[in-house]
Amino acid sequence: MGEGGTFGAMNQALPLAAGTELADAIFQVAITAGLALFAVILHRWLRERWLAWWAGAWTLYLVRLLAIVAFLRTGDLAWLFWHQVITGWVALAILWAALVFSRNARWRGWYLAFAAFPLALGWIAVNGLDQFTLVAIPMVALLSGATLWTGWVFWRHADRTGSRGSRFVAIAFALWGLHHLDYPFLRAKGAWAPWGYFLDILFELAVGVGFGLMVLTDLAARLAARREELTRLQSRLVRAEEGERRRLARELHDESAQTLSAVRLEVGMLREQSDPATAEGLGRVVDLLDRGIGGIRRVINDLRPALLDDLGLLPAIRALADDVTSRGGPAISVQLPEALPTLGDEAELALFRATQEALSNILRHAEAPSASITVLAEPTRVVVIIADRGRGFPAGTDLATFERDGRLGLVGMRERIGALGGEVSVDGADGVRVRVEVPVVAR
Repeated sequence: MGEGGTFGAMNQALPLAAGTELADAIFQVAITAGLALFAVILHRWLRERWLAWWAGAWTLYLVRLLAIVAFLRTGDLAWLFWHQVITGWVALAILWAALVFSRNARWRGWYLAFAAFPLALGWIAVNGLDQFTLVAIPMVALLSGATLWTGWVFWRHADRTGSRGSRFVAIAFALWGLHHLDYPFLRAKGAWAPWGYFLDILFELAVGVGFGLMVLTDLAARLAARREELTRLQSRLVRAEEGERRRLARELHDESAQTLSAVRLEVGMLREQSDPATAEGLGRVVDLLDRGIGGIRRVINDLRPALLDDLGLLPAIRALADDVTSRGGPAISVQLPEALPTLGDEAELALFRATQEALSNILRHAEAPSASITVLAEPTRVVVIIADRGRGFPAGTDLATFERDGRLGLVGMRERIGALGGEVSVDGADGVRVRVEVPVVAR
């Protein structure tokens, strides 16, 4: 938003200006075009309203520089007039973009009246050069005041949000606004040429870097909020799933299991009253009913293990290992601590489900002669390690591969444990080793 020695150029020969100040101005045009493009890209990416205003302000800044380049090449005062006018508009546009960013300000039609001030001041600046200091002061006051106000807006935003990027931008605008104050005394007399342009470029780059930091900070905050939201959603889904498991287990127990038990009792009574041939057939029916009842009880236990609710995690894990062996799975050695630190109900259930899923995979896929379960009770976390000596995973396989293939057991385990702040790691190089850990509940 600086002048870069504009009026100083009028006190020198235009050919000299064209050779020195013109090159500096063109260099600033290139830098400003890059910043305008950066703002446009950010707006197209993030679709934020304030970024649209910011892109518009930098584009207007670019037009302002093109006007001074045209003046330096032609010496036509019309270009100087529009340079002065657009300079004021740029200051107001950047201030407005800051207000939209910080306060979500809304546009009002009567705000266009402010555009008249740069028009009037530009006309005075071009037509009152014989009293330069007097005519320059109003324009400098507008330019510096708007820039300092912009810095204040970003400073207040940094106070509210703790954004380091906003603080950086605020300092850059504050220094830029103070830099504008030297215009009537130094830059207008050519004292800052070419350093006036270089300082303006430095301030532009500082503001651009600051906005990049703000965008990155904002994206990080959004990502953290989205992650927290997904964690809450995952927790709700887990609770809903466990509620449905509990409902199904209760219905199977109260309806199907009880009905089959009643049928078994009736068939048993009929067998006692029947002839030997009929009794033999009814005996086979009783055996089938016993198997059916046993299967239902296993399903009920898988859906909602009563042992976990009644005795806790450690006995439930030992019962899981025994159940896998009884189904024809490998012998499983279990190493458990005497007690566990404080875990929430959800954490205990998540560790149980993770162990259940890992043992189910061993039973179905591992072809392992043996397996082990180790539970480690540490001061800040509980770790469960399920390992087997089976065939392991194919080379290059990871959790993402299972997810793409629709094998979501391990992926679901990771999501369930991750929702509690824990971690799941899987190593399939020599057999399969699943390591699950959850944090201890703070007392």
